[in-house]
Amino acid sequence: MQSNNFILFEKTYSLLLWLYPTIKKFPKSDKYTIGEELKETTLNILKYIMLFNKTKDKKYLKKADIYLDILRIQLRLSNDLKILDSKKYEFSSKQVFEIGNLLGGFLNKQSTLNVL
Repeated sequence: MQSNNFILFEKTYSLLLWLYPTIKKFPKSDKYTIGEELKETTLNILKYIMLFNKTKDKKYLKKADIYLDILRIQLRLSNDLKILDSKKYEFSSKQVFEIGNLLGGFLNKQSTLNVL
C-alpha cells in the first residue's frame, strides 16, 4: 500500500476498533440492529479501500465514499435516538470527517490523473 492509502486504511480501521466496544454498550434492541449496520458499513468502507489499493480502480473509492455517507447518517441517527451520546457522536464525526477528507483527496487525485 502507498503511504497515503495506508493512512486512509488505518484511520478507517481505527474507527472500526473504536466502534466495536462502543456498540457493545448499546441497548440490546439497538446493538443488533443499528449497531450491526454501523459495523457492516465501516467494514464495507475498509473493503473498498483495500480493493482500490489492489486494483487502483477509482470505482472502489466512489463506493467507499457512498458507504461513508451512509455511515454519517447512521451515526447521526444513533445520536438523535440517544443511542450514542454527544461526546461519542462528536468523536466519531471527527473521525469520519478526517476519513472523508482523505477519501476526497484520493478521488480528486485520481480524477486529475485520469485527465492528464
